[in-house]
Amino acid sequence: MSEKITYSNAKELLEALSYQGFEVSAPIDVDKIAEKLGIIVIDDTTLQARDSIGEISIENDKPVVRINPLQNSYTPRRRFTLAHEIGHYCLHLSPFRPEFKDSTKTMSRSSSYWDKNESEANGFAAQLIMPKSLLLEKGIELLATYKKNHPSEGMPVSIFVDKMSSLFGASNKAMQYRLKSLKIIA
Repeated sequence: MSEKITYSNAKELLEALSYQGFEVSAPIDVDKIAEKLGIIVIDDTTLQARDSIGEISIENDKPVVRINPLQNSYTPRRRFTLAHEIGHYCLHLSPFRPEFKDSTKTMSRSSSYWDKNESEANGFAAQLIMPKSLLLEKGIELLATYKKNHPSEGMPVSIFVDKMSSLFGASNKAMQYRLKSLKIIA
C-alpha cells in the first residue's frame, strides 16, 4: 500500500479538502471525496452473493471500494455506505488490515456498537455526510425560513428532520439519529 495521509475524524478530512478547493456544502459529495483520496469506486453486483453491502481493499497498491448496487439502490444508503468505507480507509486500512467487508449486520448501528472499527466507521460516515457546523448553519436557515412563513407556529420535528434529510442526502433515520446525538433535537 502506498503512503497515504490519515485523518482521525471526518471534520479533519473536510478541513483538509476545503484547503484544496473542495466545496463543503450540502449534500456533501462523497464520490468527489473518494476521488480526491485516490479511492476507486466500483458498483459490483457479485457482492450480493456474499451478503456484502460494501467493501474496501487494496488492489494493485490502490484503495478500491466495491459497492453492492442492489443493497444500495436508495441514494442515501449508497452515500452512507461509501462514507463508511471512506471511514475505514482514513481510520483503519493498513498493511496489517488491508480490507474490510461490510454486511447488513456490520453496518447496523446496534451490531456495530460491539465492533470498534465498524462503530468508528459509522460515526465517521455520519460526520462526513452530516457535518455538525453545516447542520447548524442549514438548520438555522431552515428554521428562519419556516418562522417567516409560519409566524405563530414552531416547526414540527418531523418536518425539520425530513427537510434536513433531503438537504443532506441522508435517510430520515440517519438524520434523526445524528441530530439527537448532537442534541439539536430531543
